[in-house]
Amino acid sequence: MSRVLVTPALPYANGDAHLGHLVEHLQVNTYVRALRMGGDDVLYVCGIDSHGAGIEIAAKKAGLAPEVYTEQVRRRQEASFARFLVGFDGGYGTTHTAENEAHAGRIWQALKSAGHITTKEVEQLQDPADGRFLADRFVKGTCPKCGATDQYGDACEVCNSTYRATDLKDPVSVVSGLTPTLGTSVHYMVTLGAYTAPLQAYLATDGVLHQSLQNFLHTWFGEGLKDWDVSRDGPYFGFKIPGEDNKYFYVWLDAPIGYVSLTQRALAAADAVTKASWQDYWNDPSTRIEHFIGKDILYFHTLFWPAMCMAAGQTLPAHIRVHGMLTLNGHKMSKSRGTFINADEFAAVCEPQALRYYFAAKMTAEPQDIDLNFEDLTNRVNADLVNNVVNLVSRSLPLLHRSFDGKPTTLPEDLSALIHDVQEQSAQVEKLYRHLDTAGVVRIVTELGSRANKLMQDSAPWALVKTDPARAQGILTTALWVGKTCLALLKPILPDVAARLEDMLGVQPFTFHTAADPLPVGVALKPYEHLFQRVELKGLQALIKPTEVAAVVEVVEVAASKPAKKPAKAAPAEPPAEIVFDDFAKVDLRAAKVLSATAVVGSDKLIEVKADVGGVVGERTIFTGLRPHVQPEQLVGRTVVVVVNLAPRKMAKFGISHGMILAVGEVPKPLFVDGAMPGDRVS
Repeated sequence: MSRVLVTPALPYANGDAHLGHLVEHLQVNTYVRALRMGGDDVLYVCGIDSHGAGIEIAAKKAGLAPEVYTEQVRRRQEASFARFLVGFDGGYGTTHTAENEAHAGRIWQALKSAGHITTKEVEQLQDPADGRFLADRFVKGTCPKCGATDQYGDACEVCNSTYRATDLKDPVSVVSGLTPTLGTSVHYMVTLGAYTAPLQAYLATDGVLHQSLQNFLHTWFGEGLKDWDVSRDGPYFGFKIPGEDNKYFYVWLDAPIGYVSLTQRALAAADAVTKASWQDYWNDPSTRIEHFIGKDILYFHTLFWPAMCMAAGQTLPAHIRVHGMLTLNGHKMSKSRGTFINADEFAAVCEPQALRYYFAAKMTAEPQDIDLNFEDLTNRVNADLVNNVVNLVSRSLPLLHRSFDGKPTTLPEDLSALIHDVQEQSAQVEKLYRHLDTAGVVRIVTELGSRANKLMQDSAPWALVKTDPARAQGILTTALWVGKTCLALLKPILPDVAARLEDMLGVQPFTFHTAADPLPVGVALKPYEHLFQRVELKGLQALIKPTEVAAVVEVVEVAASKPAKKPAKAAPAEPPAEIVFDDFAKVDLRAAKVLSATAVVGSDKLIEVKADVGGVVGERTIFTGLRPHVQPEQLVGRTVVVVVNLAPRKMAKFGISHGMILAVGEVPKPLFVDGAMPGDRVS
């Protein structure tokens, strides 16, 4: 049995839990439950990230002291997560504790002792009204990298670039709304470049980071690691730097240190029999530390945090698991469009385990975005889960009670092929969970459920009981056993459903080793009780409520599109300009089979495709901008049409594209030619 520490990223204390948070937290909670179901010793910690200028802004708007505001948000977030069956060892904590301050001081001293803390006079923006230096989150402006407006002074939420507040174009003080002036202040810096070699060696270690994210590392290291500014001038909500009166640790210094203090808190709250200390987790290489994060905070967790761990002699994370962002109907969640949905709002209209199931059905280890489509969710949950897997239990158990006193019998020998397949497939599921391939788990379970439902439908045991009761009892027992096995295998995803089924069947809590065990022969089971509520699409659709801002935007857009006067009759569209055959003959179109497709981290549109073009061309890497219209997993295994003789094109910092995938339609969809062989000419 291995000892594992698992941490999600710490949600920021500037608002309630929303569906974007749940992408990560449901994935992590499912993973932790699977590890425990497999027998691992897992410590699972999380808490709210409580410091920084963003908290000051939110608390000020609420008319509360930052400490009071963050505690209120912490309690609300904890309650929201609990509705989705997410809870943590030691409870849901905070980074604003004496323990975290002590660990921040300890790691700060380690960095100083290593000679990796320097001071630098830094140009800073000041508010012209009161002269205060403006922390990054107190400044907004236009991103210097991509031109996105309304971005904070430390990082762009559109292109994920990091920069200094002084680099912003058209900056505005959030405090006064005035244009800031420039001033200077002495700041503390961590010489991050001193850790270049050990960081490169660490991040190249197999399993630490998904291979698809290596391009980011090459870019960062290629540009050279810059000194990291870790101090902020007061007033600032955070920990004072030891020996300073008006300088504070930047929130990104003490936030990841919260993983350590939350470990300490959880162990203190645990049964005294454990007698474990935080050092057993953070100073013992035999402990496996696993972080789960969104791709938007990759920089901090792959550079800053490991460097701090190295300085302090702490165990480095064995895995940094990165997931994509959540989109709703193919678009980013937006408050102005009414598609920014809180966790509690969702739970009020839909069984929370439905979302656990839906996200699990779509998630793999690939760091790709997850799209939430309410119609798709409704269909998958109702058809694949309720009408398929749950249906096996809800039909067979009542029929066993009606005709056989609720007592299962032995599994029929002539159904050995189905029984063998269920046992064999069940043995693969734990490995899939450990590799974060919950989509693979759901696929196996639904396929097994479909086979058992076909057995029920073909055999009609409700009628067979009149002519061959022994056979009918065997069929019902088999169907119930398959349903039980399927729901046991889904236990990490649907923990409440599994717990209620365990009680109905009178069995010990399911493990991966016992999931496919036979039912107790001749022992009366409890009557069936409802296991799962069907999803109602209408209730979900009501969650999308365009706000006044969206309505105004729509009115403006419509007004702008309407001419002031009655338009003249439209001129006929110009036909496309003609080309000669020789022009067309230059374009080499070939069939290509997609071997892999991965969402490109840092881009909202790009998918990196590995495709077999056959013949002398072989395998090609192609970047396509189709992600707003198709998910990467929908491309894998399909045969597409590719322009193979297009000149290679550099796709910003992401790599070189060697070709183009053709798409058709006003809303572009890939042109599939699945009957063709790789390398076949398309003409």
